[in-house]
Amino acid sequence: MIDYQTIKLADNKILEYALALPAGFDPARPYPVLLAFPPGLQSRDMVAWGLSSYWLPEARRRGWLVVSPAAPHGVLFFKGAEALIPEFLQQIAAQVTLEGDKFHLAGISNGGISSFRIALNNPELFHSITVLPGFPPTDADMDNLAVLKNIPVNMFVGQQDTVWVDKMKAAQIKLTELGGSATLEVVSGEGHVIQRLAGGQELFDLLDSLRPNQSL
Repeated sequence: MIDYQTIKLADNKILEYALALPAGFDPARPYPVLLAFPPGLQSRDMVAWGLSSYWLPEARRRGWLVVSPAAPHGVLFFKGAEALIPEFLQQIAAQVTLEGDKFHLAGISNGGISSFRIALNNPELFHSITVLPGFPPTDADMDNLAVLKNIPVNMFVGQQDTVWVDKMKAAQIKLTELGGSATLEVVSGEGHVIQRLAGGQELFDLLDSLRPNQSL
């Protein structure tokens, strides 16, 4: 079951989000926390689809906490609603103890684009970025990629998703040239919705490897 909550931000703005807690959740204990942006219109329905398709089963099994916001009044998280995210995350961080004092960031399609925009605006908030697919949305975002050079960026795109492949290759090349850690996997035989990643096992193998204490 997905627990939907609302949070009041500055200027009385309201943001709705899904919160998935691990079994036996203890607010005093540090947890790896994934901020997951949904695809498409980034509506509540898309939040539910993204969580059930990619994030929830493995997150619960591995003890991750997942937060997934819905676009307020249809304003996407790279079309203006990204301005709400820093305050939103500040309030989330007051409710839970973040492992390493940062979030992991992930997004699907428009959620992947949103992930780049939000990470570029707030790089200090994130341990890692994972998109399936996603790319920096504007030339100005591409020009600002240097701020991500200390954050591991992992990208997946279907081989048949040709427009996205080209844009993501450009981002991966630039991040690498800047000295960043950026991987891009073009998934053979797949389209825009990457079926191989469904269920989340491969994604959480990756995310677990990116935790700050993973080598301990």
